[in-house]
This record gives sequence, structure tokens and C-alpha cells, in this order.
Amino acid sequence: MTRLTYTLFLLFYFSSELLGCRIWAVISKSGYSLNLTNQQELNFVNSQLDALFDQSQYNQDGWAVIRYGINQDNVNDSVFRSTLPANQDSLNYWSVMNGVFNQPEQNIAIAHIRTATSGASAIPNPHPWVFESDRTYSFVHNGGASKEVLYDLITNNGLDDSWLEQHPPQTFGNGDWRDAGWNSVVDSELIMLLIMKQIYISGDVLVGLELAVSLMIEAGISPYMLNWIFSDSESLYIYGGNNGLKYNESESFFSVMSSPPASSSPVNWVSIGAGELVIITKEEIINHQEFGAVQNNDSDVIIPQNTELYPAYPNPFNGQVVIPFKVLKNNETMISVFNISGNSVYNKYLSSKEKETGKIIWRPNTNKDYLLPSGVYIIKMVSGLNIKTSKIMFIK
Repeated sequence: MTRLTYTLFLLFYFSSELLGCRIWAVISKSGYSLNLTNQQELNFVNSQLDALFDQSQYNQDGWAVIRYGINQDNVNDSVFRSTLPANQDSLNYWSVMNGVFNQPEQNIAIAHIRTATSGASAIPNPHPWVFESDRTYSFVHNGGASKEVLYDLITNNGLDDSWLEQHPPQTFGNGDWRDAGWNSVVDSELIMLLIMKQIYISGDVLVGLELAVSLMIEAGISPYMLNWIFSDSESLYIYGGNNGLKYNESESFFSVMSSPPASSSPVNWVSIGAGELVIITKEEIINHQEFGAVQNNDSDVIIPQNTELYPAYPNPFNGQVVIPFKVLKNNETMISVFNISGNSVYNKYLSSKEKETGKIIWRPNTNKDYLLPSGVYIIKMVSGLNIKTSKIMFIK
């Protein structure tokens, strides 16, 4: 492979699937449950579970799964969480995941393999998030969003925090969320709390979801960072940033994955488009294009321009590297650095001052407990609806 070919491969690979966590879900069709007996169906499921297991080596912050049915009283009895990646917790992983498919009273299962980007990481994977109300709601997320922006959206810019007072975000024993515990709050839980507030206000799941997505996009949170699966105990609501999630259909159930097996049956996996919501019920699949998109008078999605990620310098580098960029001031912007395995090694939301300055400095290996090796790293900048990538070489 030539240097140019290798570079193009890296850019293609890292621009397609860089958002740390991995997601998986199944829902049985009408007249079926997750109590599978057909060998072909079981083989199809096992290929998905094998893929999720293999992906866990690159997602080191634990795994979790929820499985439940609409008539289940205590869903928390059906949640398993682990601090370990599945490949280091194989006995529990295979016992629990295989057990999902011999439960005649259950029809939904949702799993999450975590790479923490916010909040406490040394805890059992807090996904799927669970919200108990008139029914059980659950939520898993792959991506990232500013907790400060989400707080402003939930509290009307700090004027009304009653929803968070009634439903305080978890800090996992690290203090009050209003104070020191805020550092341990996970952005994904705030996204779910925003969604649930809009559902409560509107009295409708679909309307609430669209209101929440619209608010986040209008606030500058990129839809590319919002890949999630939401369930109201009856259906799956899947939102994809840009081919970040895919779905498949077999004889008795539907499947959803962020990174499905390279080859699987019975049919090819269908990618969820940018800003698309897919609803999977027991009977059908419903597609909503440009769900919650901010639109102009011509009904075209507004994609901010004048966003650039300039070449980092020096490159190759040793102690530090300057990452220059150009972004719109009102766009929430995140710069991440990934190794060639797709693991995130650095994440930073840009402050207003940094956006004006137009550059940040990354100093790897300042933490002696987490030293990075020499090699190729990929910079990825997400600003509004724009994604930019570049390559750097770190030499120790």
C-alpha cells in the first residue's frame, strides 16, 4: 500500500466511525418475543453479539444491557451493568446476552459498549439510561454534547431548574450535581432528561423527540454527535447523525447496530441518514427525514459555512502541536484526537475565546499515568453540521 493510499484509507476510515461508543438493540415483531428457537435467527443474533464483543476491546469503559417487555413491573431487575469491557468480562457477557433470547415475556433489548467522553468513567456503564413515569423509557447514546448547553436548554438558560430538581442527574456518589458532582454528570443523561421534559410538556413521544432535537440543533449541537436509540417500552426511536446507526430485519425481529458485522444475513443493513429518525414498531418501520432540522424559507437545511480545520503544526511533532481552525462563533465545536484503532485520546469543546483565537494546543503525555505511543493520530473537528479531519504524526 502506497503512502497516499494509506493516508486516504485512514481519512475514510476515521471520518466514517469515530464516535467512540457502540450501540445495539433488537425488538421482536408482533406475535413474537425474544424467545428465539429458529436456528437461522439464532445465528443472525450471534453474529451481532460476536461483533459487539469484538468491538469492546476499543471501548474500555464497560458494557450494559437492558431487556424488558411492556407489562414488566420492575425494569431495573433486567438491567446488567459492568465496569469492564465485554472482552474482559466474557463469562458475564455471554451469559447475560444469550439469556436475552430465551425470555418469552420480553420483546426489547438494548445494549451499549462505552467509551466515556464525559462524567465518571470508573463506574458500571450507566447506559442504558432509564426513566420511570407512566411507563419505562430507556435511552442509549453514541456521540457527545456540551453539558453546559444542555443545562441551558433544560433550565431555560438557568431561569427554571425545577425539572432537574425533580429529576436530578446522577453523580455516582461524587457530590451534588449543582456543585462538585457536575464533573461526574454524563452528557447522555442530560440529553434524555431534555427529551423527557419535552415529552412531558407536549404529551406525545414523537412531538417531544422532535422538540428536543430542534432545540439541540438550534443551540449549535451537531446532529452528527447525536446517534441514539430511545424506547417507550413499545417501539424503538432511532436517530442517526450520518450513517451512525444501521438497522436490519429478520423473520421475527428487527435489529439496530452502530457497527454491524461485515457480512450478515438475511439482508443488508440499512444506514440511517443524516438527521433521520427511524421508528421501529412491532409491525413496521417508519422513516422521518430531516427530523427536527432547522430550516430556512426555502425549506433547505441550514449548513453553516466558513468552517475550516487547517493543517496542524509542527507535523510530525514531539512535545506539543498547534491545531488551527476557523469556526462560526455560535456553533458548538468539539475537537477530538483518535488513534489508529479508533479510540478517542483527547476531547475538547471550544470556548468562545478559543473560537475567536482560532487555535488550540494539544500536549499529549502530560498525564504520566496515560502515556501515548508514537504513531499516526487523526484530528476530528465537529462544528455545527460540519465535520473536518486531518492527520498528524506523534514522535516521542
